Amino acid sequence: MENQFVGSMAEFGDQVFPDDILMEIFTRTDPKTAARCRTASTTWRVRLSSDRFRRDNTLANIGKHRKVLLQIGDPETYSSKESFCIVDCVDGGIVAAPMPEQLGPRGWWTVIDSDCGVICVQYSTTGPDLRLLLWNPLLRFARVLDDSADKLLKQAVIGYAFGYRAGTDNYCVVHMSKRHVLDRFLHCNVFNSADESWKHAYINDQRLTHLDEGSAFHLGKAVWVNWGGRGLMIATHVVVLDAETFLLSKIRINRRSIQHVQVMRVLDGIPHLVGYERSPYGGLSTIWCKIDLESMCVVPFIKLGVAGQYGVPWNPVTIMGDHMITVRENNRKRAGGANGTVLTEISLDQINFVSRHRVTTFRGEWSRDMSLQRVIIVGVGCLVP
Repeated sequence: MENQFVGSMAEFGDQVFPDDILMEIFTRTDPKTAARCRTASTTWRVRLSSDRFRRDNTLANIGKHRKVLLQIGDPETYSSKESFCIVDCVDGGIVAAPMPEQLGPRGWWTVIDSDCGVICVQYSTTGPDLRLLLWNPLLRFARVLDDSADKLLKQAVIGYAFGYRAGTDNYCVVHMSKRHVLDRFLHCNVFNSADESWKHAYINDQRLTHLDEGSAFHLGKAVWVNWGGRGLMIATHVVVLDAETFLLSKIRINRRSIQHVQVMRVLDGIPHLVGYERSPYGGLSTIWCKIDLESMCVVPFIKLGVAGQYGVPWNPVTIMGDHMITVRENNRKRAGGANGTVLTEISLDQINFVSRHRVTTFRGEWSRDMSLQRVIIVGVGCLVP
């Protein structure tokens, strides 16, 4: 249908609707279709490639076309064996996304986060030379930034965050580190695309030592989970850093609201804590708690119990309508008798909130030495970083 629409415009050359109505239609359509419609004529290629249209089209489609980025690699080594796999949350189809040429066959890389269809990656091709890559898979466009951590190699890296400011095409990359984990001062670095420069500040906080690798960026603030307790297994606080004022705040996690935190996810642009609790009658329940950055508290959101669930076999990713999207990882033996090859199997499931019915929409296989490193929700957008 998309190709027929583009072909009809190119063939007849007549407009049925005024330009302002057509621009509104294009703004509301999905970015992939809008990109194809640029081939209709030279005039529409210019209009649909403008910075204003890219911004409006991306903002109009936030949260509509969500996909899951799976980072898969060998946890024991930093090698180029790691790979991307982007899967559609609805039908489980694999999205074609060739890796940027900057992520060559040598060195290592890791995904920091994604927002508005842009993926932020930290990578290195020559050992200590660290870089940041901002990559839009739809446009196949990538931009390289110098990583502030490149000058702080002797420091203990605490955490990264990436995201766009709400309603704008300006983004921030946040990096925090210490000379060592028990140092009194945090070294904060923020890159703002509006200024095209890094800003630096020192914050006095000795207790902040172990931030989770997962992060979020909401209302101009970077958000992490801080871990403590024996073996660093207890989520103690939600850490919030204002990217403009460098004001650091903490929200204590009440274990009455959520007992065992698994991960932090972003749902409809708002960060959530995802975890589970044990039922006195046996089994487990998955819990979503919203992090309210205006009132600075953690609010219970959704509690989902599944009959016969005695473990947490899934990794909750996001919620779409009345379904929760989850990822599972298992080791299984390929058919072929006792000598069959052991593989790593990663699947994407949809769980219905009402019926508790589970449907597997994607299943992929990798070699045994590969495992799931990161799971990140990726939107679709046409912003140029």
